[in-house]
Amino acid sequence: MNRKKVISTFRDENPEMTTKRISNTILQSFCKEGNKDVCARTRCIVDEDGATISTKENDERFDLTTEISKFMDVDTAPGGGVLYNNKRISVTTMAMLDNDYPSWRDRTSGTPKKWYKRGKWLCLDRPIDSNAEDIKVYCVLRPDDFDADTKTPFNELEYLEPYHYVLVKYLQWKAKEKVGKQGEGAKAKGEYETYIAYMIKMIGAVRHGPIKFIPA
Repeated sequence: MNRKKVISTFRDENPEMTTKRISNTILQSFCKEGNKDVCARTRCIVDEDGATISTKENDERFDLTTEISKFMDVDTAPGGGVLYNNKRISVTTMAMLDNDYPSWRDRTSGTPKKWYKRGKWLCLDRPIDSNAEDIKVYCVLRPDDFDADTKTPFNELEYLEPYHYVLVKYLQWKAKEKVGKQGEGAKAKGEYETYIAYMIKMIGAVRHGPIKFIPA
């Protein structure tokens, strides 16, 4: 459904919500915010090819919001994560490094083996040595604005077309609350969140698929 169809479907299913009660301009604004909310909750837009970050000697952290357009999070689903010199490196945390390698902060430069994310920063377990190689990051991305009647949601990705109806549920939630129908708004919010849970389950199944366990 494009934006015009999302709004017309909402009005068909809620005939009392006429343009006198809530304008198309307000619904268009809700569509824009709903598109962002759905993508944030379901993590449905990913960079399948990975984003490349150039490095230099002694680099040990990178501002992901600067390096990668529309960055939201690192995609840690199987097959995702972070690569250095086209070799996958392991995800960790500062706490795990502190526990396993108490002096890790004093390491000299070398080849990074682990990474962790702290806020907007991608951090490595050691500074990079003079043989600096590219880093590749598989990412969850923020969507483009859903801001035209002819556009479809979720970056117009065809494989997400079956889930367009979730935005009708989002409009029901926000519009009912906007006109003071708090009870109906709460019910619509519950329906929206149920649909989101369904999307997470379905999209997650497609992205993860069968997992092959390989002995260490």
